[in-house]
Amino acid sequence: MTHLHVTNPSISSSKSHHFIDTSCYPSCHWALQPITLTDVKVIALARFEQSDYAIYLHPEDKRGYRSLVRLINNDRMISTINREYTSIERIGLALTMALVTEAYTRIVPIAQNAVAGNNAHSFDPKTGTVQLGIPEEPIFLHGHVFGRGNPEEKYIEDVPLDGPIPGLIFDMRAESPQESGNDKKVHWKSDEMNKVVRRLKAEIESIHDAYKTHGLTIITRNVFIDIYLIRHGETDWNSQGKLQGHTDIPLNEKGKLQANQLQEKFADIDFIKVFSSDLIRARATAEISLGSKKSTIIETSLLRERFMGPWEGRLVTELKWHLKQKFDLDNLTQEEYLSVKWDDTAESYADVYQRIQTLIRSIAISPSANNDPILLSSHGGVLKAILYHLDFQPGFRWQVPNGAFLKFRAQADGQIAILASDGVKLVEIKDNAISF
Repeated sequence: MTHLHVTNPSISSSKSHHFIDTSCYPSCHWALQPITLTDVKVIALARFEQSDYAIYLHPEDKRGYRSLVRLINNDRMISTINREYTSIERIGLALTMALVTEAYTRIVPIAQNAVAGNNAHSFDPKTGTVQLGIPEEPIFLHGHVFGRGNPEEKYIEDVPLDGPIPGLIFDMRAESPQESGNDKKVHWKSDEMNKVVRRLKAEIESIHDAYKTHGLTIITRNVFIDIYLIRHGETDWNSQGKLQGHTDIPLNEKGKLQANQLQEKFADIDFIKVFSSDLIRARATAEISLGSKKSTIIETSLLRERFMGPWEGRLVTELKWHLKQKFDLDNLTQEEYLSVKWDDTAESYADVYQRIQTLIRSIAISPSANNDPILLSSHGGVLKAILYHLDFQPGFRWQVPNGAFLKFRAQADGQIAILASDGVKLVEIKDNAISF
């Protein structure tokens, strides 16, 4: 059994934690599967600050119309298990639990909830050690919400509550069928889950506004928006093979021509909103590509190029040689490759993806979101961060020339799918002069 030993001074100076290494769980483990609105058991998703939560019916036990609220990260579910959780993450869970519990009070006589830890917690009183996770099951931040009343009553259409029995302890694990009826799991019958999801969703939608004032966003409908993400036109530093990063270099004449070519390609597209990196080369590309179309350009640092630190202004070939001394770039896993930094100041592709995902999610869950397309004017490192996140292939690298673009669909539940591209190519490393 593999352990990571971590002292937790925020709890007690005499207590330490053993975290089961997350690599012991196969990618097909139920706890690592994304939870999206396309799943029949999912009622809604919630977002607080930068944290996401899923609200869904317990798939194997319908007693009390039981549901779970769980911290999720559909891009990387493994990042949510076997660890300590921040105050913000816990506050987000508490707000979401409060919302769901209130929804239950509108349906059943008594609504209850529990944040009871996890079956995979264990404590050794002799050593004061807490083990988080077991090889069979990880821990994750979550809670349960359920109703009490007459177990035979049909509080939602023709779906009986089926327990828990008032006055008795509700054993949520229900592992002993020989015990009282209160302890037996009750499985969902055909179409029962759909009816309960539908009712709970309606109740959550009706009370959501009160929770918005506390920063909680609820997503019950998986709306989508199409986004065009372009790389700016060429600059003199591009033509000289220099790293730009956050250094503010203007377009050269070729770059302006490339932006004009984008204008021709987008001639029949009416963008409902336009966002741009606050660097001049991206802003100018956005302005030229819009042509005579009048649209306010919203500048944001979230669309900036990958920060290169002290390497900005130096040759790309120099950095490539430097990285090859530190990393075996051609034989890294996807996670390793996305996390590569050459020093503490530089951004990794994972860092860039996190900030672009923040912008995309805010657009997709905005109340004004509709099916009209949006234009984002950005940089090569931003496009690559998305491409490597969605499609990393060992031995291959993405090439994103100036003036290239991606068209992708972003859904409110966080899913992204590339619909089309222009100028973007996946090439073998041996054929690619720049392999990072």
